[in-house]
Amino acid sequence: MSTIAIIVIVIVAVVVLLFVARMAAQRRRIDREREMRRREAEAEGHRSMADDHRQKAEELQEKAQVAEDRASHHEERASEVAPDRD
Repeated sequence: MSTIAIIVIVIVAVVVLLFVARMAAQRRRIDREREMRRREAEAEGHRSMADDHRQKAEELQEKAQVAEDRASHHEERASEVAPDRD
């Protein structure tokens, strides 16, 4: 009877260990998937911010070009209306 009891105990222990190992593996897989989703979301946020910064830089370049054109126009006009200093 003791041999059967030992075999049953060993089988139960193995089943419990396999169950615990399976649960741990599932937990690790879920944690990896969560981490991957978190990193993907973070990367998407950075890409979005980069696009926003690029767009803002383009807008500022356009504004700077307009301001440069205005400044050139005013310099030309100033030289046209300035009295001769001969």
